[in-house]
Amino acid sequence: MSAGVAAGGTMRAAVWNARAALLYSVGGWTLLGAMLHYRSSSTDSGTESGGGPGNEGDPQANQGPHKEVFTRETPLGFQVTTVVTYRDDLPPITRLLRHVKSLFVSNDSPPSEN
Repeated sequence: MSAGVAAGGTMRAAVWNARAALLYSVGGWTLLGAMLHYRSSSTDSGTESGGGPGNEGDPQANQGPHKEVFTRETPLGFQVTTVVTYRDDLPPITRLLRHVKSLFVSNDSPPSEN
């Protein structure tokens, strides 16, 4: 009788394992597909980030991202250089999350910037 109980527990574990694997694979492929779709849609629009022909005369718009370089020396004599880049546009994942959120929000107002 204990062999039947053990076989039933093993069967339940195998079913649970298969369901968990299915859930992770669906989530992974969904994330990959969303990122590929977002990348293709952002490269198709081209001038979405304000780098279009309307900003050619503005020197502030053509300046590019602001970079700060920090260099320090470790006690062992190695030099460590850190480059921090500040950009005016939002990180892509933030825009992707806001776009996904806008699909589920029913009001017509734009999402907040916070």
